[in-house]
Order: sequence, then structure tokens, then C-alpha cells
Amino acid sequence: MSTPSEPRRSSRLSAKNPPKKPKPSRTPRAKKGDSQPPSRPTGQGTGMLYLRVHRAHLYRLPAVTADQPNPDPLEPLPGTTGHLNVIIASPADLHPFAGDTVDWLIKVARFIFEPLGTGSLLTFTTNTLEWWLDRDRDLTWRPVVPGEQLTATIYEFHPNNAPIMLTKMSLRQMTSVTTDTSKPQAETFRNAVNARDGACIISTYPGPTIASHLAPKRLGDAGVQSVIQRFTVSHPPVNRYHPTIGVRLLQALDSRVDNYELGFWNYGPDQYVIHSFCDVALNILGLEPRIPTVPILHDYQITLTSHDGSLLPSVGMFNWHYLQCVLKRFATDEYKQIEGITYFTVPFRTEDDDEGDFDFDDERNIANPPYPSYPIELAEARMRQQLEDVERNRAIAEWSSSL
Repeated sequence: MSTPSEPRRSSRLSAKNPPKKPKPSRTPRAKKGDSQPPSRPTGQGTGMLYLRVHRAHLYRLPAVTADQPNPDPLEPLPGTTGHLNVIIASPADLHPFAGDTVDWLIKVARFIFEPLGTGSLLTFTTNTLEWWLDRDRDLTWRPVVPGEQLTATIYEFHPNNAPIMLTKMSLRQMTSVTTDTSKPQAETFRNAVNARDGACIISTYPGPTIASHLAPKRLGDAGVQSVIQRFTVSHPPVNRYHPTIGVRLLQALDSRVDNYELGFWNYGPDQYVIHSFCDVALNILGLEPRIPTVPILHDYQITLTSHDGSLLPSVGMFNWHYLQCVLKRFATDEYKQIEGITYFTVPFRTEDDDEGDFDFDDERNIANPPYPSYPIELAEARMRQQLEDVERNRAIAEWSSSL
């Protein structure tokens, strides 16, 4: 697998379907007006797919603390046996993201186990899935080849250099905030991201936007730096307000990114397919697809460039965020319950509840939402109002020009 490419420089940003060219196999593009979201995992009637790793290959993860938010991993205990099942799902559950081939799973497996490594997947060639569930693989297992069909079987990750450390999960246990002391950093971050991106990187809609954090502020500087080190080849020191961990988005889209319900799947230099992990279909404005001319969000293609020549987020940064979306939706309880599997969360909370930094300053910051989905619903209502205002103004302009 090729390593993540470095951020690129250019002169402008566009969000559109690029010219057709050979690309890795992926899920078919959603049709405009299709209101069916990706199905939730069921695994019924089609057989199950298992992504696993032998526990003897895994470092142990110590508990995180404020003094040691990123402690060094511990060697596996001698005689460790058994497997860790990370994903159990049906191929149909994965199809909206993976398509028909194993390529997506190979890449996701590396994100989980060894983002910059060269490990591979193996699968059995004799007996049955049920027979191998509680058994160690033997010499009859074969390497999984890119391009082959994704099926209901066992895919076991084999690292070239053991032991390996699992990628941690970022849980939204609390909301990131902007404190009085961090406001200058937040403003600098917002201005830099807005100047570079120019508009929402997905829709290019000129409405109010947010400088959205791909790596949440609640990870703290140490947590953000650990993400960069694990997922990028070149990892200069960064903090939680570095522009290369942010992108400009409409508020409704930012809420989805913040909650790991919208990910960016890389398929070329600064080229991404948007994957929606939501239970409802959305358009590229983050709203229900009621306007036929507005494309569907899931499988929408974008190409990133920079208005001012500054660095874009690295592929590794997008890969980390995408993996968080996958883990939130598909990771087993067995994975989620591993000691030390979650990042340390900076324990602070003040008046500003939003993960992103607004490019406007008014009552939009909701300190204590009455229920979890309130910020998303509020963002959708505001976007709907903005679209209605735009349509009304256009109608008035057309009417006045005819007088």
C-alpha cells in the first residue's frame, strides 16, 4: 500500500465530479433524488464477514491520564491466545462504502492495525467459516489479493513487524469548547482555513461556514500530535489549532463530520469521495434531499485545492477521521471495550459548545442543547431558511427585472 501523500499547494478550490478516469473500485454513485441512506448493519441472511487479528500480535494499551495522555504501549503477555474481532458485518452492510471488492477492507484494516505499515490480510482455503472461528490459522491460509470479491469469510490481519498497536477511538463523550485563552488561536485557525478553502469544500455554497476540526479539539495538543505521527509520513509539530487539521464546511455538514457520520475517502491526489454514515439520506448541503438539482451527499466526489497556496490537510489526517466513522458504525463491542482504546479527552467545558469555529459570532453557539441531535436539527433549519431566502431574492430579482 502506498503511504499517504503530502499536502499539496494550488491556487483554487473546487468541489465537483472530476473527469472520469480509472479509479479503485468503490460503491456506485448515488442518484439524485434517491432517498435511501446506507443500511444499518444487520448481517442477516447473507452470512457474516469477520475482520480479526491474533491477540499475540497486539501491544497492550495502558490507561490514559492527564499526566500521560499518550503512554507507551506494553508488550503482549507471554502465551497470549485467541483473536480480536474488530468488525463483524455482512458484505451487504459494507457495500455502500466498499463496493464489491476487498480493496476498501484492506485499506481500512491497515488504518486500524498499521497505518504506515505493509501488513496484509489472509483468509482460509479449507473447511468452513464456523470451523475456523475459534482456531488459529495454518499454512493453508492464503493472502487476500486486491480486486477480489468481498465475501462473507474471515479476513485476518497479518503484520510484517509484530507487535502492533491498535488505532484508538475518539468518542464524543463531551463537547469541545473555545475558552477565553484559546480564542486568539481559534480565530487564527478560522481565518487561515477560510482563506485557504474559500467556501465549503463539499458544496461550495456561499452560506455561513465553520472551520471544522478533523481531529477534535478535545483530544488536546498531545492527542492531535499522536494522530499525525501515526497516520502521516512527515509529521512536523502541530497543535489542535493547526490549519492542516481543519476544513471549511457548512454548519449542517460540520455537525456530521464532528459526530463521525461523514467521512472523506481518498482515491487520488487531493481527491475524495464523500461517504455518509448517517441513517438518513442527505444532499451536499447536509439537508434532506428535497431539491432535485442538489446532488446527493453519499458518494459525491470533490477535489481540494487551495485559494492562497497554504497547505491542505494530509491524506493521513483524512484517513484517521474516516476510520473514526468506520469504527463508530462497525466496530465490535469487543474492540470498543479494550482497556485504553479511547483517546484521552481534555477535561474542560465553558460557554462555547461547538466543535468548529464559526466565521460569525452571535447566539448560534448553544451551550447546553436540550437533546443530542438539537445542534444538527438547528443547523438544518437555518440552512433551509437560507435556501428559502436565496430563492425568494432570486424571484424578486426576476420579477423586478420584468417591470
